[in-house]
Amino acid sequence: MSLYPNRHRLALFSLKPLNEQAKKVANHPYNQHLTSSLPDGTRVLDIGFQVRSRSNRTLATLGRGDADIFVDGPTIAKVQCSFEIEPATNVVMLYDRSHGQTTQVFGDDATPFEPGRLRQVVVQKGLNSFLGMGGRAQNTVQFEFLWYQDFPEMVGLIKDRESIMNDCEENPRLARTADDVETVLPSQMQTRIHTAGPRQLTMRYLKFGKLGSGQFAVVYKALDVDTGKFLAVKIIQRPEQASAQAAWEVSKYYALKREVEHLSRISHPHIVDFITSQGWEGPTAEIFMGLKDGTLESLVKGGVPDVESIAKRAFYQMLQALDCLAANGIVHRDVKPENILYTVLPGMQYHFQLGDFGLSNRAIVAKSSVGTPLYMAPEVYEHGVQTHKMDVWSLFVTFAWVSDFDGFRQNLHHFTSLPQAREAILAMASRIGAMQEMARVNPDERASAAQILVKVYNGEGLTTQLNRIPPLTPTVVETRPEPQLQPEPMHQVRHRPTQGMPKFPKPHTSQFRVRKSSNPRGRIWEPNTTAARPGGNLPPTRRRRHPSNVEFLQGFRMRPPLNY
Repeated sequence: MSLYPNRHRLALFSLKPLNEQAKKVANHPYNQHLTSSLPDGTRVLDIGFQVRSRSNRTLATLGRGDADIFVDGPTIAKVQCSFEIEPATNVVMLYDRSHGQTTQVFGDDATPFEPGRLRQVVVQKGLNSFLGMGGRAQNTVQFEFLWYQDFPEMVGLIKDRESIMNDCEENPRLARTADDVETVLPSQMQTRIHTAGPRQLTMRYLKFGKLGSGQFAVVYKALDVDTGKFLAVKIIQRPEQASAQAAWEVSKYYALKREVEHLSRISHPHIVDFITSQGWEGPTAEIFMGLKDGTLESLVKGGVPDVESIAKRAFYQMLQALDCLAANGIVHRDVKPENILYTVLPGMQYHFQLGDFGLSNRAIVAKSSVGTPLYMAPEVYEHGVQTHKMDVWSLFVTFAWVSDFDGFRQNLHHFTSLPQAREAILAMASRIGAMQEMARVNPDERASAAQILVKVYNGEGLTTQLNRIPPLTPTVVETRPEPQLQPEPMHQVRHRPTQGMPKFPKPHTSQFRVRKSSNPRGRIWEPNTTAARPGGNLPPTRRRRHPSNVEFLQGFRMRPPLNY
């Protein structure tokens, strides 16, 4: 059973009066069509789709003039404030429309209007629970918010508002004229006279679910309460262990702050949008970036149809991102599907952005071997010179993983070493003609992102100037001559050379003795051990039974060629 059974079925929240001036507003005859009663008989103002305000984005306006809810009083503006829907996130925003800036929110959970900020703030269950307006103290009329849905349910209901707007009843005081007309006055920025100048404002946000975590940082989904935009906040917290203090300093001041520096000076449609950072001087630092729908890895693993078209779209957009980084002298050093974010656009079109710059560095000083091993270029784990072309290699491997070329994604479980995976990558490159230059082992011969954009996409999306892009190094196909097989002769005949050979003196016959051979036509010459010669007797040697050429070397048994 509902706690508020009498409320309008299209109301998102109600305003409960807290003082006498607010009760007069709830009981005013002009507002009777927007009121309902609580179980204790208190009259409340129902705010929702049934109000039918002037704009499709506006739920209701309050004021003593041409407003949806009439609020009487000398300190109330003609349009005092309004409740509007943020179109990108479908959250409810409170806008202060008064020239005297006399609208304010109160309570322990309040994020009040402050000097230097736009006069707008998110209102929802558990955030900014009390509303005041009018007078110097901004509390002449006071209301309390009564919400009928939790935040996720309310956002879903607002998202589907178009399907239920046809059942809304018209405001009897004001006929709706146009859906796209903005409210009367724009929100104003509160300023003070003789202030020193703009100051650094603290980002005010509300945390929701956890998106991921690392060694020193946790990433949350958050809501910027001043703009109504969803964002991702990376909270870096100092580790409690004293032994990790040194690693903390390195990680915090060299990696994470470097990420902030690189993102803050780059603006590109395919690089994640950096918002701001704060808290670097304290124990907790925060980095704020735009929130996306997911990662390329989760999109592929989720079984999205037509993976090939998604792979080509992501490939083209990431080439543009890498070309922008190269033009700014930055290497990402961790390009992979997990670090490519996407947003679903109308018509189921995907917009991809490169994120997670925690390992990025200036190309001129990048030396450490960091990254994900499968996607690392050969020069990284060989401690070579790191350039922007290392990201090109990583993008090629990413494309192979997403498109599952040659079953690459499935075969990852069978690779036992990085060299084996690299051989598979090189084999794929030889069969993908459009991008084979991206997977050359030598980074000097490897193509840059700009060169591939020129080759494949006629230079569309370039950041580098076209006249500064060198031509691609042609692919050299190494051909090895096939060995020629020579027919092997049946008998190898050795001929005694007649010229150019030294002549040896013919041995004296007294140094040899003749022994009868088993072959009656052959003779075997053996050293004559009894013949006296300088140096003593000749050493005994083995007899050779096979016919061969005569060798005139003293001290060996010789046999002249046989005459057959």
